[in-house]
Amino acid sequence: METNARLAKSPQIRFDKVMARENEKKCEIKSTMPWSEAARKSASRLKDLLKLFEGKPRVLILIRPDPDSIAGAMALKRLVLRRSAQVVIAYDEEIKRLQNLAMVSLLKIRMANIAQIAFKDFDLLALVDGQRNYFPVLARRKVTLCLDHHPVTEPYPYPFSEIRPELGAASSLLAEYLQAARIQPSRRLATALCYGIKTDTDNFSRKVDQQDAMAFSWLFPRADYLLLQNIDQVEIPFPELKYFQLALERLRVKRRAAFIHLDQVPGADILVIIADFLIRVQGIDLIAVSGFEASRLTIIFRSSHPRTDIGKIAHATLEPPGIAGGHKFMARAEIALQALPAELRAGDADKVICWIEQRLRPGRKQSGARPDKRPGLCPT
Repeated sequence: METNARLAKSPQIRFDKVMARENEKKCEIKSTMPWSEAARKSASRLKDLLKLFEGKPRVLILIRPDPDSIAGAMALKRLVLRRSAQVVIAYDEEIKRLQNLAMVSLLKIRMANIAQIAFKDFDLLALVDGQRNYFPVLARRKVTLCLDHHPVTEPYPYPFSEIRPELGAASSLLAEYLQAARIQPSRRLATALCYGIKTDTDNFSRKVDQQDAMAFSWLFPRADYLLLQNIDQVEIPFPELKYFQLALERLRVKRRAAFIHLDQVPGADILVIIADFLIRVQGIDLIAVSGFEASRLTIIFRSSHPRTDIGKIAHATLEPPGIAGGHKFMARAEIALQALPAELRAGDADKVICWIEQRLRPGRKQSGARPDKRPGLCPT
């Protein structure tokens, strides 16, 4: 009892209680977030979007399970829940990254693996934070709705779509629709959307639009900042530290471009973590971190070069043989093992690095990077 009393009087506990009360007061204030022209467009298009849900269809929302897509899917579900007979959020790959698992657990988010879903049970298929060509499972299926912020790499005639590459996060776009519908997000939803914006903009250090900042400022007073901290402070699993050691041993740098291949990895998340860490190293403008996972070669790209659009380069040079694309400073490629040259399937790190570097070389020249006649990492 004495211990509890001391804790209740501690400065940190008092501070947390005060902040929580202030947060609750702010949540009661009606937002007057200024709207950009794009936000007004979302408001005008809300009626067109909601027309898709006449007749109360059964809705399936498909995502790649990262914080931005999870939060965006939650927001779309909230937006159309009362106009639908059923709304299910499904993901297409296992969730392994600890922060993502913590987000799902702490915010009590209900989702299903697409392998457990029968498409015939749904009338309407929606995508959030991704486009039809990102999902091989959709090769022969009709997609009705797409809300995304990635550049279009393969046009598709969606009955309704809003694709805004200028935004740093899909969560910002969904926040616009919530406000247009005059829906006050719950604390759980606001927390998810804040985390989605926070992660996809790397704490506003990557490409950010004014609308991302306005959406975050509207959402944050409604969010649970303690939960945000708890999600963000989840640490890297101890067994995965070995991949950092291997990455440093295999790091190859030429003309400020770095390449690493990690052989077999438990999931793409460790590739993302290492790429995000090393792009901050002085002297590195571009990094590609690759590994084999789930019968495919996954490559994560990060760039800090102002004249290089790594999303366009990845798409132009690696699709085909795989699926590739992203943003100016971050991109991803996935290539099925059977689509790779036979000599790469054995997993020789040097050969994989050489192949990636040689594939990217013409794309980097076309992007406006300074021409250089010196040899690359590997012989041509």
